[in-house]
Amino acid sequence: MTDADSFTEVAHRASTYNGDAKPAHADAQETEPAKPQKGADAALNLIAEAGEAHQEIDAQTNKRLLRKIDLHIMPLICIVYFLQYIDKTAISYASVTGIIESTHLHGNQFNWVASIFFFGQLAFEFPTIRLIQLFPLARYVSVNVTIWGALLASLAACKSYASLLACRFLLGAAEAAVVPAWVIFTSQWYTKNEQAFRVGIWFSTCGAAQMFGGYFAYGVSKHVGSDPTAALRGWQIIFLFLGVLTACVGIAFWFVFPDSPEHARFLTQEEKAAHIERIRGNEQGIGSRTFKWNQFVEALTDPLTWLYAFWIFAANIPNSIATSFGNILVKGMGYTSQQSLLLVTPLGAYEIVALVGLTWIAMKKEQRLYACIAGHLPAIVGAILMATTNKAPALVGYYLSGGIPIGWTTILGLQASNVAGSTKKVTVSVIGTMAYTVGNIISPQTFQARDAPRYLPAKISIVILYFLITCDLVLIRWVFVRRNRQREEEKEAKGDAWKVEHNHEFLDLTDLENREFRYAV
Repeated sequence: MTDADSFTEVAHRASTYNGDAKPAHADAQETEPAKPQKGADAALNLIAEAGEAHQEIDAQTNKRLLRKIDLHIMPLICIVYFLQYIDKTAISYASVTGIIESTHLHGNQFNWVASIFFFGQLAFEFPTIRLIQLFPLARYVSVNVTIWGALLASLAACKSYASLLACRFLLGAAEAAVVPAWVIFTSQWYTKNEQAFRVGIWFSTCGAAQMFGGYFAYGVSKHVGSDPTAALRGWQIIFLFLGVLTACVGIAFWFVFPDSPEHARFLTQEEKAAHIERIRGNEQGIGSRTFKWNQFVEALTDPLTWLYAFWIFAANIPNSIATSFGNILVKGMGYTSQQSLLLVTPLGAYEIVALVGLTWIAMKKEQRLYACIAGHLPAIVGAILMATTNKAPALVGYYLSGGIPIGWTTILGLQASNVAGSTKKVTVSVIGTMAYTVGNIISPQTFQARDAPRYLPAKISIVILYFLITCDLVLIRWVFVRRNRQREEEKEAKGDAWKVEHNHEFLDLTDLENREFRYAV
């Protein structure tokens, strides 16, 4: 049988066999190929269609493909992530542009308006596991983006506490698919070494959103909020503009963004096959639309799933300092409402520099977690400054907290590169997003009205949480190193008896099933 025939044979067997997966090395004593899972990775279709043997991709071809992928994939990924961040944090800008007075909020009602978004996101996360695999991914994302844009614009019509709660809950449900989808997109299009930096780029748009949102809200407050005859209040302008913009981008996403490399119109058939060879080293292909219960169970029982989830949960409890309560917190440091709209923007600038800089270093040195820990240490110092000082020193501490998102990008990157198996990847990502939502539900409640304007108990909790999540990163790295060492020792012990099935990278095996898989650290 020729190599080209073997590609077709593996694709055929992967689509017809049932049963549990076996590890990629089959068994050290077996020479027969391992029985793959039903519903292998879509990458096998591209290999079979190309009818080409496994080929090495030269550096020039790889560079040309990467440039082409970056040009067609990254811009829209960044734009949508920018919008999802500014859309959910628009409530913070609304808090100092009249929404509290217009909708007659009192006590901790604003806290619950901020939190209810994450209840909606949490409620829709488990359905997202199945829906992401059931429908074409880009089309599913497009529909969600368009819906949340319409819901955001609808917030401008809210006149009461109840209507705000309803719209914010539905807005959260519509945004539930974003993080899991972005993790999948990143793993489909980039090699392990490229993923950390690309995640850093699209996640850094949160910093850009922080800056743009602050300047935009300041302009609205200055020119609309000060006009008593204006037909719309400042907060209504903010919601309408951002909502309509998001809905338009969601519609464009449907027509522009491919569901996977298999359906990318900007790549020729030869380039698609070359791309599959380019990412072969990821040991996870481009995804399968078959839901696999064994992978779902493995995701729930893998300790790394819960180490990721702990970081995400604990890190997002203080998240209100950058989202819902950013302006209120800066105002409590001794600045006016309008000043707070401008003074929050350097946080976004620092976040961009930290994210892009540290993820670039991580890519070059191939040490993601050490780079991440380096970004956490100044944030711990910043949290202490916020808790113990006021005015300028406290504001500097607030800006230093912008280094914490490097951990979020690292976890997202690890979910993309270090979690294999389509169902497992989606499940781990969704559990992480659920941890994110629970942390953000708790977050506004740490800023109790009785603690205003300094909110000292919340600031003390931030110091403790930043220390704990840094320790969590150390533990995650230890697990990666230990698993990699065990697999190398296992391979060395087997010697020549170690057998690896041809095209095992595209049999949709998990990182625990595939003994050839190595974790990026």
